[in-house]
Amino acid sequence: MKRQSKCTELRYRDRERGNMIVLVVSILAGLVIAVILFMLGYVRILGSHSEQRTAIESAALAAAKDLSRIVVEDPNFGFISLSDGAPVGTSTAAGDKYFMPVHGINTILGTIRLDMIVADQLNDPVMKDFIDRDYNNAMTAKDRLVNVLENAVSGAPGAGSEPRDRDGAIVDPYDSAVKAYKANVIRQTANSKFVEGSLKLQLGCVVGGGSTNIPIPKPETLSSVSGDQRIGNFYKSYTNIPFGDKDFVFAGIAEGATIVDNNKFSKTIPGLPYVIPSIVRAEGDQMISTTDGTNVHKGVQKAAACAQPFNVYDPKPAPGILSISFPDGKPPEIASLGSLWIEPQFLSPSKDTQILTPLGGDYPGGGGTLTPSTWSAGGGGGGGGGASGNTPVSMIWSSSFYDWLRRGGTKVDINSIKAAVSTPFPSLVPANKGQANVFGFNSDGTVRTGQLTIQPMPYMSISENQFVAVSKDAFTSSEPVKYDIIVRDQANVRGRMNGGRHGGEPLDNPVYAAALAAGLGGTGGTYGGTVTWTPTGASILGLIGIQGNPWSGGLLGVVPTGIAILGPYGLITLIYPPTTPNWVIGPNNDFGQGVLPAAPITSFTNGPAGGAQRPTYTTNGSVIDVRFRKVIPILAAPPPLSVLAGPRYKLMEYGGGSGP
Repeated sequence: MKRQSKCTELRYRDRERGNMIVLVVSILAGLVIAVILFMLGYVRILGSHSEQRTAIESAALAAAKDLSRIVVEDPNFGFISLSDGAPVGTSTAAGDKYFMPVHGINTILGTIRLDMIVADQLNDPVMKDFIDRDYNNAMTAKDRLVNVLENAVSGAPGAGSEPRDRDGAIVDPYDSAVKAYKANVIRQTANSKFVEGSLKLQLGCVVGGGSTNIPIPKPETLSSVSGDQRIGNFYKSYTNIPFGDKDFVFAGIAEGATIVDNNKFSKTIPGLPYVIPSIVRAEGDQMISTTDGTNVHKGVQKAAACAQPFNVYDPKPAPGILSISFPDGKPPEIASLGSLWIEPQFLSPSKDTQILTPLGGDYPGGGGTLTPSTWSAGGGGGGGGGASGNTPVSMIWSSSFYDWLRRGGTKVDINSIKAAVSTPFPSLVPANKGQANVFGFNSDGTVRTGQLTIQPMPYMSISENQFVAVSKDAFTSSEPVKYDIIVRDQANVRGRMNGGRHGGEPLDNPVYAAALAAGLGGTGGTYGGTVTWTPTGASILGLIGIQGNPWSGGLLGVVPTGIAILGPYGLITLIYPPTTPNWVIGPNNDFGQGVLPAAPITSFTNGPAGGAQRPTYTTNGSVIDVRFRKVIPILAAPPPLSVLAGPRYKLMEYGGGSGP
């Protein structure tokens, strides 16, 4: 009996032990399932958070890219944007049907700062005044651009005021951001839904700044940029980098659109004189539904990210040509570009100077009418330009030199500019021959120079709404000969709003472009290339020679070889009628009126009806031309020599004859 009871007890204990094992296994299985469910939920949460991060970053990047596409038309700079743009935009066509370039706001600021350094190195207060004017205009332009960008990210800029790109297409950064966010669907969760209307965009800055793609000036020793104001060879954004009495704060824009640290985002940065808020911050909500197997949990996840727009830096392959032209031969005193700053006669306001603007078209040959200009200098002094202005030639030169310099952008090498200014013109072309000395920029910003032989024709047209300055008897050389000085400035007024049918872009000039291409860059430049224009037809008078020593008064006499006139500028020996036409005679102007035969004109070209890239974007055209025209009085004479009677005339080299 006892054995049976003991067996029964053992069986009961085994059964209890088995039940316990089952219970433990069941509990453990439940715990494992719970842990697995928890881990799956946690993984889903982590996955959803990660993918929402990807989505919000995609939204920020999409908005930043759109911001770089927005183009605004400014009355002083033409088309402006966060990014530079080549002249290819179909909505930027000027009156000549060629497309206009787009100027990045950082490029505008960097160019002005560099040009201030050049003006300081050249000790030119007049140039500084014109740069100050551009600086003030840049402050207005950046405010105009920021206002458009702020409206764009609001999501509701208003019908008719939508921002557009260079092709005229509407740009909607908010819509692009929403689409980019939704395209990055959260896949690891059972249910997720974007909270409509929750996406918000705002513009701001990055505290501490970052790298731009605007290079600091070369050489670094003249850049006035410290180590904490740069990253590598580029300006640092959201950092004041002043020069002189002007503040320069560059926007956060770099080579490509990139994600930046959201924790460093700020609407503004205390202590800076101004900011250009280009960093876009995107913030959005996502409704997430998760389950633990029994219960459904819902919640809103918030995410934010910041992105920086891009700037496609424009290399400016052909900024344009500055030329100093001596079609009647070069006076010995004008030895280099620097002579135009220091020659005492150019500093005098006593010379009668007309500053004229073609209105209604180019002049001559484009239907325009030369009209007294309202052009005036800033605080540098001097009179304005009217029919009887007294603006010194040196002031006009400073303005025009700056108009050429600023087209070089931020790549200009300061030391190369200084060397080009001080380096003498070469003697490749004899001084008694017509010549032009041309200046441009190499791709690295050094000055490229060339020299070519020229004749008084063809004349250069002047662009509508730009200016030409005519200073009569502005310079008397030691020869002694008097010279008129004519300055043609094709780029004084920029953009199609105020810059005329060509928007302040260069004049097509293949002859000068070929001479510049033939030259090789270097310290001060090297010279090369000669191009001669040979006219056809007959002249009225043929000039055999001008003998050097002057006498006062005038005398008309007959010599065996023809007619000799002894005047205050030397002995002029003429043959009438000419046997070999070497010279023509015409009125005392540099536009070709009254010249026999009719003078050819180097004119602007026009693009096709549908528009085209401007040829002078890749091939240098004329920006500034300073022309020294020799003045020789032809004295009144009695019959039968009445052909010589009348007002003062100018003799101009024609054909292949030697100059005086």
